[in-house]
Amino acid sequence: MKIIKPSIQFYGAVPTEYNASLKFIEMAGRTCYKSEDKITEDSAEGFVKKLINAGHLAMVEHSNFVVRTTFAKNHQNIKNVIGKYLTAKEVNGNLFVGGNLTAWEQTWSYYDSVFKPFTKVYGDLFGFGKEAMREYPDDWSICKHDEIPKELHRYSAKFICDRGVSHELVRHRPCSFAQESTRYVNYGGKDMEFIEPEGFDDWGTTARHWFSQHCADSEQVYRALVSSDFSPQQARAVLPNALKTEIVVTADAAEWAHIRKLRTAKSAHPDMQRVMNMMPWEEFL
Repeated sequence: MKIIKPSIQFYGAVPTEYNASLKFIEMAGRTCYKSEDKITEDSAEGFVKKLINAGHLAMVEHSNFVVRTTFAKNHQNIKNVIGKYLTAKEVNGNLFVGGNLTAWEQTWSYYDSVFKPFTKVYGDLFGFGKEAMREYPDDWSICKHDEIPKELHRYSAKFICDRGVSHELVRHRPCSFAQESTRYVNYGGKDMEFIEPEGFDDWGTTARHWFSQHCADSEQVYRALVSSDFSPQQARAVLPNALKTEIVVTADAAEWAHIRKLRTAKSAHPDMQRVMNMMPWEEFL
């Protein structure tokens, strides 16, 4: 049993190039099963295809694809066509349309020219027909990573925190999440990790002992259940909110700004404030 401090890993704007995008999706997806050791140089595409074929499109949301047009005449019509999942923004006479791959896949059936670049690049991955993958019109272009407006980038971070904090994070519904699963990860054969609460050093010797002992007892009971042929999803019932979890969170700048406002406020939970104050907000907001 280990008691550790929370931490974050900030990834910045998610990759938009095909191969890099699939590698990032694989990283996020394997966080759920703690199977990162299975990542190889060429494992990403096969892993993502399995996710898509199984209908696990939530993991494919950890991505971004943006196109641009200078054809201003139909800007309003395009905004009406793209639906609620994609985002459109006009900058200097250009109309940019962007969103995660799942959003594009769920919207492409409108069969408008705005979707042709997506089907040309990702059509095979999602199993689109050849007709859908034909060349897209000249007035649309795929945005390179450094050409995407700040507002249409999607930014990602991995939080190593307790499950109480993660329960609050997933309340931010516009975000995409990939979280370590207590249903599928078996903790029986390794030291379990628990997150020390904010201000733990000031709790006093007795309170710190109570906390540590409870974590140790939970680990012991969990292991006893697993060794008695209970599944991890059954044994997890004895685990406390202090259990360490890893959760990848991806969202656009507007949603991150909303999270920052709520979760760094003095009224926010101290454990939430602590991890949110680790975010390098100045780098992307």
